[in-house]
This record gives sequence, structure tokens and C-alpha cells, in this order.
Amino acid sequence: MENMLQVSLNNLKLKTPLMTASGTSGHGNEIDVLENSPEVRSSLGAFITKGVTLKAKEGNPEFRIVETDSGILNAIGLPNEGAEFFVKTELSGLLSFELPVIVNISADSIEEFGVLSSYLCDNDINQIISAIEVNLSCPNIKKGGIAFGTDPAIVERIVNIVKKNVDDRISVITKLTPNITDITIPARAAINGGTDILAMINTLRGTAIDIYTARPLLGNKTGGLSGPAIKPVGLYMVYECFSKISECSSRQIPIIGIGGISRWEDVIEYIMAGASAVGIGTAWFVNPDLFPDIYKGIKEFVKQKGVPISELTGIAHQDG
Repeated sequence: MENMLQVSLNNLKLKTPLMTASGTSGHGNEIDVLENSPEVRSSLGAFITKGVTLKAKEGNPEFRIVETDSGILNAIGLPNEGAEFFVKTELSGLLSFELPVIVNISADSIEEFGVLSSYLCDNDINQIISAIEVNLSCPNIKKGGIAFGTDPAIVERIVNIVKKNVDDRISVITKLTPNITDITIPARAAINGGTDILAMINTLRGTAIDIYTARPLLGNKTGGLSGPAIKPVGLYMVYECFSKISECSSRQIPIIGIGGISRWEDVIEYIMAGASAVGIGTAWFVNPDLFPDIYKGIKEFVKQKGVPISELTGIAHQDG
């Protein structure tokens, strides 16, 4: 039965379609349940790190997180110790997870994306990194961020420079912003740049106001909305790319669906819309047993259907 949950994202082979969403479990050391629960790890197909930058970043001022009625607004700002610290201190610890490791990266310029990619690749002595996830869509950093993700020419150049600076064994995933009129435009640009996989979506831009101080609650003033509220948007954008981009519908360029997943049924929806795998984050903060629960649900669903989960990708596009 476990074989029925295996998925392939080109060269990236996953035992299940479930992944941690970047930024939701640090570098594996910020959520104890991940380190201490074999059941959680066995339900995952891959682990995605929080954002790594070339130099250390402090992140945004507080408050960094605000609850909403059906999700959270975050303006964390990519705090991390930088690429050198990550490689020397944190990367080796991910070996114990026995999962493909996907490193999310962010940079302040096109050139810096190339330097960072090259550094990670050259210093991954034990070949722990299976893929690089290029973050072109963070809505709460002052340089680059969402501006990168909305300009197709820049998207293509960044993906291209990353692709040129990593080994062939490392897949390149491009994480797209939803804060755009037509998601297929940056998706097409990423494909032209040489991406192996598309991931969508990152958070939606949002804000919250304290009515008693008449000031934004977030220290950064604006942030990114995640959680159940954004699921219809993420689902729509996966559906659009699978429908309108031939490389996606043929699965030459697989899609990772992200946004608002909190139940196993949500995973199946994303897969039927065109995703081959999914990333889950916000709901995990609420339910530490989320991944095993979802794993059990999708396992039972494919058992009842009598087909591997990979055969469900994009079936919502079939006529009749």
C-alpha cells in the first residue's frame, strides 16, 4: 500500500506526497515533534527548510504574527544565521530524518541567488540536499521578495542563474507568488529559466489594524496570509497552471500545491487539480498529529479507489 503513495517529481522521489512548507519547522530543530516522532517523519515525503540567505538576517520587528479568523498573518522576515552557519552547523542534523531535504533560499539580488546556490552546492559534502526551492515570493522582506516574483523577466533570470550554479543531482523548485493577476505568466517564465518543479502558492499579502492605537499590528505593517482562508486561491492557481501550461499537464514540470491544507480531503483536491505533491504548514501549528492523520486519510482513499495517488493528478480536468 505504501507504494501507492509514492510520487516522482522528476528526479525527486518521495515515499508520500506530503511535505513541510518552508518556514514552518525551522531547519528541523524548531518543532520537537519532528525530531521525536517517527510517525510524523514516516508520513512525510520530504522536509523543506526555512529560508536560508547568504548572510545572517535578524528578521522583522515584532509583532511578527497576528491571528485572523481563518488563518494567520506573518511578517517573520526570514531570520536565519546565514548559509555558512547552515552548512556547518544545521545541515548534517537533517540526515537523521532520512528524508529528501529541500533547502528554501532567498536573496536580495539576482546575482546573490547565484552565489548562494553555488555556495550550498559546493559545500554540501555529504550530498544531503536533494533540491533547492527558490523563494521569489516572500511578501514581507524589504528587498526583492514579491517584486522578484511578479516580474517574469526577473523570474526567468533568477531561475536560470540558480540552475546554472547547482549540480544536476539537485532539482530546482520555483516557489511562485499568488499576488499577481495571472499565475501562468511567472510559471512560464520559471519554466523558460530551467526550473524542474513549480511550487504554488506562497502567502497572500495582508495587514491588520489595532483599532485602539490606530496602527498596524505587525511590526512590518504588512505580512503574508496563510491558513484555510487561502486554500481556494492556491487550488485555483494549481488548476490554472495544469490547465494552461502543457509542460504541467504532461507532468514534465510537476506542481507542488501549497496553501490552506488542513485535512486529507484538501490534499486530494490539490492533487486532482494538478499537483503531484503538497506542502503543509499553518495547520501543523494547531495539530501536531496533522501529518500522520492526513497520511492515514489519503492512504485509505487510494485504497478505496484502487489506484496509486499519482494517477489522481489532474483528473479534475478530464471531460465527462
